[in-house]
Amino acid sequence: MVFDAHPPFQIDGNFGYTAGVTEMLLQSHEPQKLRLLPALPAVWEKGHVKGIKARGGITVDIYWNDNAFEKAILKSPHDIELDLLVDGTSEQVKIKKGTPYVFTLSEKD
Repeated sequence: MVFDAHPPFQIDGNFGYTAGVTEMLLQSHEPQKLRLLPALPAVWEKGHVKGIKARGGITVDIYWNDNAFEKAILKSPHDIELDLLVDGTSEQVKIKKGTPYVFTLSEKD
């Protein structure tokens, strides 16, 4: 009850908070683009999030360590091409329906 600690109880405060945190970790409002960890807080040095839904039904798991992106696993209900944007880089990827796609920045090296 972060934003609704007053009577009567208002669930939209809780939903608004979780939506804000999710936007810090994944943004998918641009067509055919996914931004991974666009606003990772410095105090979240290591962690992961699983099952975030991006637009288009894409499920995203994101892992980070030392305040830096480590990897993402994407699953899509349909074949799709999109741009992944992370740490100032952009890479176009093709995801096959039902096949997990593992993305790391080291793939570009």
